[in-house]
Amino acid sequence: MRTCLALLIATALAGCSGLVVDGNQRKDQVGNTVVGQALARGKDEKCMSNIRQVRQGIMVQMTSSETPPASLTELKFPEELLICPIDKKPYTYEPADGTVKCKHLGHEKY
Repeated sequence: MRTCLALLIATALAGCSGLVVDGNQRKDQVGNTVVGQALARGKDEKCMSNIRQVRQGIMVQMTSSETPPASLTELKFPEELLICPIDKKPYTYEPADGTVKCKHLGHEKY
């Protein structure tokens, strides 16, 4: 009975080894498993969506006042829209030219 149980556990653990990713290809090294990397990719997409929405908000404000907002809080967006979903740090904003960027490693081109 114990041998059978040990064999079942060993088989289950061997089957789970495919869940661990060999050599994380992400710059930020987030997600050490297949599931972890899938979740990180989802957060990457959320970050791109957040930045796109913030940029659109800036464009809308600039059409009415012709100047970008002094800060992102002037857009009156929810707080979670103004931060990176992975590291929870706020996006950088340059009021002089209205640019918004994420500083998270791997998100530089968003």
